[in-house]
Amino acid sequence: MGTAVINIFRRNPIIFVLMLLGLIFTWFSAGFIAPGNLLNIVRQASIAGFVALGMSFVILARGIDLSVGSTVALSSVLLTGLSSTLPPIVGIHVALLAGIAVGICNGVLVTKFRFQPIIVTLSTMAIVRGLAMAYSHSRPIFGTLPSVYFELSDGMIFGLPVPMVLFVGASLLAGLVLNYTRTGRQIYQVGGNEEAARLSGVNLDRIRIITYAVSGFLAAFAGLILAARMQSGEAVRTGVGWELDAIAAAAIGGMSLAGGAGTVLGTFCGAMIIAMMSNAFNLLGINPYWQRIIIGVVLALAVATYSSEHGKAALKRIMRLKPRTGNIALLKTSSDVR
Repeated sequence: MGTAVINIFRRNPIIFVLMLLGLIFTWFSAGFIAPGNLLNIVRQASIAGFVALGMSFVILARGIDLSVGSTVALSSVLLTGLSSTLPPIVGIHVALLAGIAVGICNGVLVTKFRFQPIIVTLSTMAIVRGLAMAYSHSRPIFGTLPSVYFELSDGMIFGLPVPMVLFVGASLLAGLVLNYTRTGRQIYQVGGNEEAARLSGVNLDRIRIITYAVSGFLAAFAGLILAARMQSGEAVRTGVGWELDAIAAAAIGGMSLAGGAGTVLGTFCGAMIIAMMSNAFNLLGINPYWQRIIIGVVLALAVATYSSEHGKAALKRIMRLKPRTGNIALLKTSSDVR
């Protein structure tokens, strides 16, 4: 049992980092470990975690989605706006379908028109935010949701907040899909080696469109939970900067921004780390602007660490070619062998 636990930590050092940061923040702020504060952390991590989870699908297929924050905003105002005249279930479905539509639009523009993902999603980020602001007239929408809907954010299941239970369930499902289904394995293949995936019969366009659709759906779902937490929908400030947090959570968790490598567990832990940092900084009275700077620095360090690990791996592969005898390693190609 002890060996199994050690192996888990070796394969996923991000778990150790998560625990270490928890101890550090507890040392500097006694209120950090208070039950009410911990519940607040997991709620925040769960809402942003859905966005990071969707971003992970896109990154694994060697893409990027900068429109997720705007999709969160659009989802929240569609739900609250439609609920003023229609049953909330209608607003829920429309909001989720809108998120999927944004994702499919991104995927089609990237695959069929061969536009760069960063340009496409930067454009849809502005367009979707504009649609949300136009629909809500840039004003918050209050008082349209029934009180029972707030249980989506404030409710508890087995002593855990509903958002955390949903996030854990979504993470488990995402892990199963990525590791044990044909589509999941193809996502890794497309991100790892696009040409090899194409030659093996993988439909590259289909896989990439699926990843963007998943990202849009999960961002919209995060918007539904956020609307329940805020008890309103708002288009101007909701979701601003969430794309950075989502990318940071994935990268901190070991997700390769070059595609084809990473785990759902890493993204889960990365989302928890981002939420813990934000919460601890607030408790310590650190200016919110500095929080963004620190998150950006952490993201840069995570990417640098990943690159360094791959450099070490490449060096190890080279060293394996060194002969066991002699002081000089002569590397021969296959054409040198007679």
